[in-house]
Amino acid sequence: MGIEKYLTAYSIALQQVLQRRASLLMDRVGGIAVIVSLYYFWKALLGQKSEFLGYSGEQMLSYVLAMNLLRAFVFTGRGWELVGDISSGRIASYLVRPISYHGYSLALDMAQKTVHLFAALLEIGVLILLVQAPVYQPAEPATWPLFAVAVLLSSLIFFFLEFTVSSMAFWTSESGGPLFCFELFLQFAAGTFFPLDVLPKSLQAALSLTPFPYMVFFPINIYLERVPLAQAAQIIGMQCLWLALFAAMSVWVWRVGLQSYSAEGG
Repeated sequence: MGIEKYLTAYSIALQQVLQRRASLLMDRVGGIAVIVSLYYFWKALLGQKSEFLGYSGEQMLSYVLAMNLLRAFVFTGRGWELVGDISSGRIASYLVRPISYHGYSLALDMAQKTVHLFAALLEIGVLILLVQAPVYQPAEPATWPLFAVAVLLSSLIFFFLEFTVSSMAFWTSESGGPLFCFELFLQFAAGTFFPLDVLPKSLQAALSLTPFPYMVFFPINIYLERVPLAQAAQIIGMQCLWLALFAAMSVWVWRVGLQSYSAEGG
């Protein structure tokens, strides 16, 4: 019975996202511009080479297409709405409802992700047809479910990370700045603009100690079968650990923030 409330919130949010056609269109136009520019950049860089950084031409161009898909699904969020709810005081209206704000936000978040995911799939399909882009097809059937699980976990990690950073609005009205910087750095460190293989080995090693490569770079490498299935399972295991850590951190920061909010509100 409890989950029905969040399914209803998801359904309503899905309809609202689809009604905001102009906003959705502008978001996807930006997405198309990014994917086309990156596609032709890497295509020109590859030239007549059979491989680059250990990627075949087909794998490298498929990485670019997969980046667009993960950017649309993983990095679509409502952090700015949470900042606005807290800063404006609208958050108080949610606190008296018989729902978990985390669960409610996740339902709305997933509604946005669903629409952007299908839009990104359409964009990729059109690009493939127009330019005859080569697409890598995994040889192992197990790669598909492993990739799907990795992408879902990536999305959840981002949700709790963004929620945690957005919750800084409980203490400062300038929380939009840290959120903007966080999202910009995150996409760079996750491998959203280029494969992390282009970075120096020392920087790659340092990033591997953070959750960021597990959000784009490693999931795409699972799809491209650049890691064996056993290592793919290890990557998913690490994603689960990062997810548990940031989910707990998000709940803790939220509770502390609510205490501060209640104290200031009297």
